Amino acid sequence: MTIRSSLLRLLFWMLLGAIAVVGALSFFEFRRALQSEIAANLQFGASTVMQRIDTFMFSHVENMRVWRGLEVMQDIRVNDVDKRLSHSLADLRAGQGAVYRALLCTDNTGRIVAASDSALIGHMAPAAATWRPIPGAKLGNVAIAPMHGRQDDVAMLRTPIPNAFGSGDIGYLYVLLDWDAMQGLLDEAVDGGPRGLLLLDHDGHAIAASRTLRTRLDLLHLQLGSWVLPQAGATSYIHDGRALGYRTLLVGVATSSGYQQFQGLGWHIVMIEPTLVSFGPIWRLLWAMLAVLLLTLGAGVWISSRLAGRIAQPIVALTDFARRFRQGESTLPEVPPSTISEVEELHRAYVEMIEALQSSREQIVRAGKLAVVGEMAAIMAHEVRTPMGILRSSAQLLQRQPHLGEKEHELIGFILSETERLNRRVTMLLESSRPTPPNFRPHDLHAIIDGVIGLLDSRAEKAGVALSRKFQGESLVFDCDREQMMQVLLNLVLNALSFVPADGRVVVSTARNAEELRIVVADSGPGVPEELRQRIFDPFFSRREGGIGLGLTIVQQIVHVHGGEIEVNESEWGGAAFVLRFGMR
Repeated sequence: MTIRSSLLRLLFWMLLGAIAVVGALSFFEFRRALQSEIAANLQFGASTVMQRIDTFMFSHVENMRVWRGLEVMQDIRVNDVDKRLSHSLADLRAGQGAVYRALLCTDNTGRIVAASDSALIGHMAPAAATWRPIPGAKLGNVAIAPMHGRQDDVAMLRTPIPNAFGSGDIGYLYVLLDWDAMQGLLDEAVDGGPRGLLLLDHDGHAIAASRTLRTRLDLLHLQLGSWVLPQAGATSYIHDGRALGYRTLLVGVATSSGYQQFQGLGWHIVMIEPTLVSFGPIWRLLWAMLAVLLLTLGAGVWISSRLAGRIAQPIVALTDFARRFRQGESTLPEVPPSTISEVEELHRAYVEMIEALQSSREQIVRAGKLAVVGEMAAIMAHEVRTPMGILRSSAQLLQRQPHLGEKEHELIGFILSETERLNRRVTMLLESSRPTPPNFRPHDLHAIIDGVIGLLDSRAEKAGVALSRKFQGESLVFDCDREQMMQVLLNLVLNALSFVPADGRVVVSTARNAEELRIVVADSGPGVPEELRQRIFDPFFSRREGGIGLGLTIVQQIVHVHGGEIEVNESEWGGAAFVLRFGMR
C-alpha cells in the first residue's frame, strides 16, 4: 500500500466518518425531539378524550339521578295503569336524540312496568352478571353493567327508585345507552386520521374503539396485558403493536379522573399512532441526507486525490533518502523539494534521531538500573525492621543500666526516638501497598445497586443500552463495606457498558437462599471466551483498548475480603455474566 493510497483512504474515511457522525447525530436528535413532541401530544390527546368520556358518562348519570326523583316514577306502584309513566319515558328518550336505545322502569321483581318502547312492557329487565356501583357522592346509587363480553352494543345503567310515600325502593329505572354514541365520540376525536383510540374498562378489557381499530380487531378477545395502564393521570411510551396489527406504536394512555362529584369508572383511553407514520418525516430526511452524503463524498474523493498526490510525492523522495542512508551512504542528500514545511521538519528530525540514538540507549540502560534499585528498595523496606528492632531493644537495655550519666541518657533517647521515627516511616511505606481494610456494617444491597444504576443511568442512556435491575424481595441486608461494594458494582457495570452495543442490555439481579447471597451483572455483549475466563482477573490483563487491566483485579480482591467468590459465565443473551457469591453469616 503506497503513501498516496493510504492518505487517500484516510481522507476518504475521515470525510465519511465526519459526515456520518454529524448526520447520525442530527437524525437521532431530530427523531428524539419529534418522538418527544408526538408523545406529549398523544398524552394530551388521550387526557382530553378521557375528559370528554367522563363528561359524557356524568351527564347520563346525572340524568338518571334527576329522573328517579320525578313524581311520575311513583306510578310504578299502580303498574302504570294510565301509561303516564311510559309516555314520560318516551318523551325523555326523544329529548336525548339517538343516545338511548330505551328507558325502562321495573318493579322490584325485575318485570318491566313502563318503557319508552311499549313492546317491552311485561317482559323481564335485561340481565347482568354483576352491577358495579358508580362512585361519587349524590349520584343516586347508579350502577353500570360490565361492558366486556356484551355483543349488543348497549351500555346498561340502573338506579333504584325510592318510595316517595314510605321507606325502601319501589323498583328500578334502567337506561339502555346506545354504545355507538360512545364509539362515535372516539371516531370524532381521531377524525379519520392515522391515529386510533381504544377504551378499556377498569380490568383492562377493550370495550370500545375508533373506526379504524373496530374494522381490524376482535375487541371481545383482545389481550393488552403487557400494556402500561396508570392508576391515575396519563403517560406515553413506545410499545410493540402486533396485538393491534401494527409493528411498533407510539402510545398515549390516560385514566378516568371523573367530573365534578362523579369519580370516574377507572376506565383507560389508549391513543396510538404507528411509528411508520410518526417518523415519516424522519425517514424522508434520512434519504435526503444520504443523497447529500453521496454528493459530498464524490467531491471529497476528488479533492482528497489531489491533496494526497501533493503530500505523497515529497514523502516518497524522503523514503528513498532513508533507504540509501541505511545502506551506508555517508553524505546526507539534500532535503527533497517541497512546499510543505512538515517534510523539511521530518528530515531534520530524522538526522537528530540518529544522533540521539546512542544517548537514548544509555538512558534506557539507566532506567533499567533504576527499576532494579526500586525493587531492591521495596525488599529492603521489609528487611530494615529486624535490625531496627534489635537496635531498639539494645537501647532499651542500655537505658536500664545504673550509673549512666546525663549525656549517655540523652544519646540513648536519641537512638530510641530515631528508631521509632524510622519504624513509622517503614510502616507507612508498607501500608501504602496494602488495600484499606473494609468497615463491615449492615447495608441494603438493593439501595447500593439503585445508587450505582442512578450514577450510570445517563451514561447507559447515551450509549443506547437498557440498564435495569431485578431484585428478589424488597430489601437485601448484608454486612459489607458500602464504599467497597459500590466500587465493585461500578467497575462491573462500567465494564459491561464498555462492551455492550447499542440496543443492548445490562441487568443487575440479586437472589438469596439459606446458604448464599448472589449478585449477577449480566449483559448482551460479546461475552468472554472460555479460554480467557481464568485470566480475566489477572493484573494488567485487559481486552479493552486503553484499559489498564486492574479493575477486575480490584473487584476480585474486594470480593475475597468480603468472604465471597466471583466468576464469569455466559448470560442468557450470549454475553458475559459476572456472578458474585457470598456465604450467609
